Amino acid sequence: MDKLKFRQTLILVAFGIAFYLLLQNIGPILRSITALQVVVTPLIYGLVIAYLLNIPYKWYQDKVFAFMKKRGGIWAKLGRHISVLLAYATVLLIIVFLFWIIIPQLLTSGKLLIQNIPYYLSTVDLLLTRFIADFQLQDYYSGETTKSWLAIIERYTGQLDQLLPNLIDQVLNLTSVIFNLFIGVAFSVYLIYSKHILGAQIKRVLQAYGNRKFNARFLELTARANFLFTRFIAGNLLDSLLVGFLCFIGMTIFGFPYPLLVSAIIGVTNIIPIVGPFIGAVPGALIILIVDPFKALLFLLFVLVLQQLDGNVIKPRLFGNQVGLPSLWVLIAIVVGGRLFGIVGMLAGVPVVALLYSIFRESVEKKLAMKAAAGETFGETEDDINENIKSNDS
Repeated sequence: MDKLKFRQTLILVAFGIAFYLLLQNIGPILRSITALQVVVTPLIYGLVIAYLLNIPYKWYQDKVFAFMKKRGGIWAKLGRHISVLLAYATVLLIIVFLFWIIIPQLLTSGKLLIQNIPYYLSTVDLLLTRFIADFQLQDYYSGETTKSWLAIIERYTGQLDQLLPNLIDQVLNLTSVIFNLFIGVAFSVYLIYSKHILGAQIKRVLQAYGNRKFNARFLELTARANFLFTRFIAGNLLDSLLVGFLCFIGMTIFGFPYPLLVSAIIGVTNIIPIVGPFIGAVPGALIILIVDPFKALLFLLFVLVLQQLDGNVIKPRLFGNQVGLPSLWVLIAIVVGGRLFGIVGMLAGVPVVALLYSIFRESVEKKLAMKAAAGETFGETEDDINENIKSNDS
C-alpha cells in the first residue's frame, strides 16, 4: 500500500514538474506549433482536395472507363490517367463557370446599387421628413442627428489610418492561401495516384504493431467513415445541383432579376444541410432588393417553398437518409460544427456526428442484446420506436 501511494505521489510530482516546464516555455512551444502549421497547411489542403476529387475519379474509372479497367495492363493505366485528368478538369470547369456567372453579375449589381444611391437617399429623407412632421420631432431630430453624424464621421475617420495596413495584411494572407492551394493541388495528384500503395503500407504497419482485433475494428471504422463522408458529399452535391436548377427555372418563370447569379448562390449554399438555403437567400434577396424591394420579399417566400420541396420531396425520394442520423442530431452537428470551425465545421460536422452516433448505437444494441440473452426484458425496441415515429408523422 505504501509503495502504491509512493508511486501515485511520484507520478503527481512528475506531472506537476512537466506542467511547470510547459508554462515556462509556452512561448517557444507556440512558435514551434505555428511554424509546424505553416509547413503542414498545404499538405492538409492536398489531403482534402484528394479526398474530394476521389469521388469523381472513382466514378469515371468505375463507370465511364470500366471496360478499360477490366482489360488490365496498359489499358487500365490509361483509364486511370484519363479518369484523374477528367476529375480535375470537371472541378476546374465548375469553378470557372461559377466565377464566370457570379463576378460579372456582382459587378453589374454593384454598379446598379451605386447608381440608385441618390434615389434611396431621397426616399429615406422623404420618409424621415414625414415621420418628423407627423410626430412633431423637429427639434429633437435636428440635434440628435447632428450628434449622430458627427460621431459616425469621427469613428470612421479614425479607422482610415488602419485601412492600409489591414489591406496589406489581407493581400498577404490571400497570397499565402493561393500558394498553399497550388502546393495542395500538386500534392493531391500524387495522393490519388499512390492511394493504393499508401493503403497497403498502412495495413502493413497495423499488422506489425497492432493485434488482429484492433486492426479489424480500425479498418471497419475507417471504411464506415469513408462511406458516410462519400455518401454525404456526393448526395449533397447532386441535391445542390438539382436545387440550383429548380431555383433558376422558378426565378425565370416568376420574373425575378439575376436568376443565374442567385440560383448559383442558392445551389452552392444548399450544400450545408437544413440552413444552407436560408443562408443563400440573404445575399440573393439583397441583390434583388437593389432592383425591386417587393420582388425581394416574394423571393424569400419562393426560397421557403423551395426548401420545403427539397427537404420533404427531393432528398427523401432520391437519397433517403444519407447518413442515418435523426434530424435533431443533424441540426446539433451543424450548429456546434459551425461555431467551432465555421463553414468547414458545418459541412464536416454531420458525417462526423453520424459516425459517432452509429458507434454509440452499435454499443447500446450490443449491451441490450447481452442483457436480453441473460433473461432481462425491456420495453420498446429501436424498431418499435421508429415505427411509432412513422405512424405519428403519417
